[in-house]
Amino acid sequence: MFDPLFARAGVLWSAIIDSIHSSQSSMATSLDSFSARQLLRSPQLDSSQRKLFIHRFAIEGEVDGKTPLEIFLATQPDLTLVDRQLISSWRRSFVALAEIVQIFPNGLEVMNWLTAKHYRIQFTDESSQAAMDRLKVGEIIIAQLSPIRDIDWAILAPWVALGRLGRPKLAVAVNAFRQNYPHYLYSDAPASLVAAWESVAVYHDRFVEFFGSDEVTLSGTQLQTRIGEFQTWLVAKQLDSAGVDRSKSLADLATEAGMAAEDLSVLDATQERTDSNASGQKQSLEQMVTPPVELPAHLKKATAVTALSHPYWGQMFLADYPQLVTLLTPVAIEYTSNDLNFIRKCIADPVMNAFVWRRLAAQFPQQLQTAIGSIFELPNFNLSTDLDAILIKFNKYLEPDLPDLASVPIHLHELLQAAVRDVSKDKVKSKSLPKKGGFGTKS
Repeated sequence: MFDPLFARAGVLWSAIIDSIHSSQSSMATSLDSFSARQLLRSPQLDSSQRKLFIHRFAIEGEVDGKTPLEIFLATQPDLTLVDRQLISSWRRSFVALAEIVQIFPNGLEVMNWLTAKHYRIQFTDESSQAAMDRLKVGEIIIAQLSPIRDIDWAILAPWVALGRLGRPKLAVAVNAFRQNYPHYLYSDAPASLVAAWESVAVYHDRFVEFFGSDEVTLSGTQLQTRIGEFQTWLVAKQLDSAGVDRSKSLADLATEAGMAAEDLSVLDATQERTDSNASGQKQSLEQMVTPPVELPAHLKKATAVTALSHPYWGQMFLADYPQLVTLLTPVAIEYTSNDLNFIRKCIADPVMNAFVWRRLAAQFPQQLQTAIGSIFELPNFNLSTDLDAILIKFNKYLEPDLPDLASVPIHLHELLQAAVRDVSKDKVKSKSLPKKGGFGTKS
């Protein structure tokens, strides 16, 4: 038998989704706009994940200043108090990258990989149980979790099975989740989310302290070297702030802390080197770890790359920025068609986010207004009032998502380090295979 409250939750959720589907008013328009924004943000989402759009809209969407949940409550006067409390609690629903930890006769235990928090899931009806019967312990799913009571949760929306994933593929799945579901990073761990955002501001302050500015332009090779030196310096500063004696070995520190020998591996996992230049220097024992920064291969080869830092937008590496600044610097200039094509290409570049263009607008207002007005044939274009509309047209978000350089929980850092080791081992094994006649090769 299914728990009556869970069975009722399934009925209510279906009614909410049906009401969204059947709406012909501004609700339908808002849903279309919401779905379009998700596709622009994450065009690589497959059809199974796109099925989640309407269910996410029920939680995240807004219609005339109200959420679909609030609208449903207002239009259903016959709902009981229990029904209303249950629906109201679904504001806390969130999408998780979850691993199946245990399977029970009437449900599952899952772990949200982003926060390592565990949840007990109960089924709402026979169809939901049958759909999840094929899942095995250790498999990964993307699912929207909704609270029911106390520690009990339900999966009311369609879910996506990713199967069993080795550590490298799991690390890729975590990174993809971070890109596709930025609003659900650490959504069930507010302290971790606050710490992650604070780490971005701290990283910016340290960047300015080290480089003497929030902007630095070097060749790709030189910039990678300097970023490595910066990270080594940053680790040393973190250790000093934590009162860690960097002259002592990891084993010495563990002994002084009274740790048993078997705990050394755990300590070591929390203090991985962030850079090959940081040999012998370990990260401080904190709950969040700053990930290493590595320039993409094409930027390492670039003649000039500009690194920009911001306390909210994070860090950007831009190969076209130096040329763009050179082009915009003269005040009295008539731009050629090649100039305008280059500026348009930069506007379309997803790496050049809203912060970059607002920065350029503050530095070169007259030049940028003239250039954008010419590019889009807008003789009355006003940079101060119309820039955001251009940015939105090119799918640029006006507020930042949590940057990639934000510190991550230790368990995610450990996963990334383990994945890198596994990939390195695989590369070594592949090199040892015979070049002809081996497995997967043609003789």
